Amino acid sequence: MEFPVAAFHSAYSYQRMAPNRISLDPKDNEKDSSFLPASWTNKLWSSSETDGSTNFCPCPKGFMPKRYIVAVLACIGFMIQYGIRTNLGIAVVDMVNNHTLGDLEVPAPFHWSQLTVGIIHGSFFWGFLLTKVLGGYLAVRFPANRVFGASVLCSACLHMVVPVAADLHYGVLIFVRILQGLSEGMTFPSSYGVLSKWAPPLERSRLTSIMVTGQYAGILFGMPLSGVVTEYAGWPYAFYMYGAFGITWSVIWALCVWESPSKDPTVSEEECLFIEKSLGEFYQSSNQQSTAQETPWRDILTSPPVYAILITDTAFKWTLYLLLTNSPSYYMQAFDMQVEASGLITGMPFLFLALCLPIAGSVGDWMRTKEVMSTTNVRRLFNTVGLSLQALCFLIIGCTNSSVASMTLLSIGMASAGLTLSSGYNVNALDISPRYASIIMGLSGAIATLSGILCPIVVGTITVDKTAKQWGYVFIISAVILIISVVFYFFLASGETQPWSNPKPRSDGADDDDEEDVFVKKSKLPEWAKKPKMPDWFRTAGDGKPSSPEPQDEAAGKDAGRKATDKLMARSVVDDGSPIDWVDESVNFVQIDPENPYMYNTERDF
Repeated sequence: MEFPVAAFHSAYSYQRMAPNRISLDPKDNEKDSSFLPASWTNKLWSSSETDGSTNFCPCPKGFMPKRYIVAVLACIGFMIQYGIRTNLGIAVVDMVNNHTLGDLEVPAPFHWSQLTVGIIHGSFFWGFLLTKVLGGYLAVRFPANRVFGASVLCSACLHMVVPVAADLHYGVLIFVRILQGLSEGMTFPSSYGVLSKWAPPLERSRLTSIMVTGQYAGILFGMPLSGVVTEYAGWPYAFYMYGAFGITWSVIWALCVWESPSKDPTVSEEECLFIEKSLGEFYQSSNQQSTAQETPWRDILTSPPVYAILITDTAFKWTLYLLLTNSPSYYMQAFDMQVEASGLITGMPFLFLALCLPIAGSVGDWMRTKEVMSTTNVRRLFNTVGLSLQALCFLIIGCTNSSVASMTLLSIGMASAGLTLSSGYNVNALDISPRYASIIMGLSGAIATLSGILCPIVVGTITVDKTAKQWGYVFIISAVILIISVVFYFFLASGETQPWSNPKPRSDGADDDDEEDVFVKKSKLPEWAKKPKMPDWFRTAGDGKPSSPEPQDEAAGKDAGRKATDKLMARSVVDDGSPIDWVDESVNFVQIDPENPYMYNTERDF
């Protein structure tokens, strides 16, 4: 069954895409139905007569390895989506307050209370929390690239509807925000499903860091861009702009990114073979699509490495949401800064984080490639150093009264968090279970979303008097949370593939040793219709004599094997088509002559 929202992606037959390529994943060798008419398909897949290359993809051939193109496009998708998240926070200032547009004084179009604005902001997380695990499950059941692209496309389309929904009623706007949360909740877990097919084990840190950089680059550049558009064009155009960005990106993603290298006609044979050989064990075990019954939920929910990821992600997201939602208030209340200055300083830590991510990811992959230490120890080292240094910076911030020191320490702390995100827990799900990495990260994201809900409540409860001392308590508590997560991750984490990651044997009672055509499933016959099994003393070996038991020694075994091969080359059948082994010597045997003994005009025609 095809994923319904994947109609924007051109899914053509495997033979049309890569006729001479065989995947290590048995699923990739099956035929897919096309969503477009044959005439469209032929135009999109028109090949060059000179080199046979396809010429539909916007990405120039040989520009960079295709797996890095996938990571960069995912990075841009995250930039757009995180820009969408921050857009409302900027635009709502002009939506509920009188403002100037050029030289004109524009009254506030909406008269919402602070409670209503808070509900509009929070409604996004209501839907966002619900589809984290669902997004991971869909990325396992269906092609992850389609789930990821559909998530960004739906969010972008809904974002363009926000101005119309706000004009109708704030209740309609809340409903649209819930739908946006539902769509964006599937983005992060499905991205790991994409990497599970495209990222070689020794490049996971590098490719993941490239992809994750888009989240924080979207925050860094999204807020100023939204502010400029809102200031000079009006707040509705900020929503239209990001919606157009998302739709344009979705088209490019649909044309350039495929479920796996074996299905991508633009990837080189060398790169395809390199990726799938490096993921050979994972691909060879992918015999069938996972279903709800086959997903090892019990093993996942009782696995210590999974809990290491859940705890660490929840702790880090606490600090992330703390800075996203409370940094301007912190600088205004603790150091009496103006709104413009606090807004600029708020983006500085994310700039250093975005710069640190690719560097730390490359270093982590280099250490694993050179076998400086095992994957488990690399994950523990980067996670421990990154979060411990961030916790130390937060402890010092809790004890300082200097705005310059606070800004510097926050930047250092978030830069050190790049170690964790690029080569620590954030990549670990791909290590312990490439098949179910999207489910693990979906579960982790759902639990970590609670930090975004609880953090503002805790901060508001502590900073009642809005003093620097109370804000110091907030950062000290955050440092303690980080240290606890470091301890849990150090003792529970693992970089090895878990036993439950591979699919379990079939439970339908089928015998894997039976001779069976792998492409055609045997029809199950009733017992009365099955051919009776002959006793050993009644079976013959082709010469009218009872078959002798197999020899025990190796030399005799090889000799018997050669004899069996010789008999197989001139195998006789009875006149009803049954092999000779089913009958005794009293049956008349008939040797069927080949229809074309010289193999003329056949595949063996020399």
